[in-house]
Amino acid sequence: MFRFLSLLLILVGLGALAFGGYQYYQTQQQPERRASASAPSESFGFDAPDAADSPVASSPRSLSTPSAGSDDEFFGVASVGGDVMSALRTVPIAHETPSKAQFGREFTVTLAVDATGDDTAVDALSGRGNVVEGEAQISSSMTALVSGETFEVRAITPETQLISPVTENVWRWKVTPTAVGSQELVIELFANLDGQALPLRTFRDEVEVDVSRIGQAIAIARSVSPITVVAGGIGSLLAGLFGFVGFFRRR
Repeated sequence: MFRFLSLLLILVGLGALAFGGYQYYQTQQQPERRASASAPSESFGFDAPDAADSPVASSPRSLSTPSAGSDDEFFGVASVGGDVMSALRTVPIAHETPSKAQFGREFTVTLAVDATGDDTAVDALSGRGNVVEGEAQISSSMTALVSGETFEVRAITPETQLISPVTENVWRWKVTPTAVGSQELVIELFANLDGQALPLRTFRDEVEVDVSRIGQAIAIARSVSPITVVAGGIGSLLAGLFGFVGFFRRR
């Protein structure tokens, strides 16, 4: 029995050392990831524009700034010319999110725009989640974004796309819940016009996030400092080794 407890302490110590080391490695990688995220990316096979040139980064909520003294200045609303609005087309749009999700387990969010002349964009979705259909005005270049205060979002398709006349445009993101309960997930669609971003549609979905016992254990473990985990692992490992040494000395 004493040998079993010593062996268990050694295994727990090794596991804690491995987990703590992995946590520490992740914390060291986060600044590098943030730096690489701000640099031009080639992950989709093209050179991404600089942040200053990005339509959404430069003006995510307005097309132009009203001149001083105009009536629009009081309301803070951009003035959009009739020629710009006439260039927009109304097409079917659909998106898919899960109605339920697991804490810490990523899921896929999909948005589809169909400018081919079809009367629905649902064909481009898997149909396994919560599907919402509608219509949206679009331009020749569109940007779609997903956000949420309690979600980690990672785009797996280009967020800015030229609208295709031959097949559906599809945006996909991998989303990981970081809190439990009913959480709001926001999908925003922008038209890219003259280097500016004009917001066209916003969807707000509620996702019920549950947590399993394993998820609870992972959340607790993540809340502990990596140094503390490593120190505990070293203590457990030493205790197990001393137990083994003491057992064999007594024999």
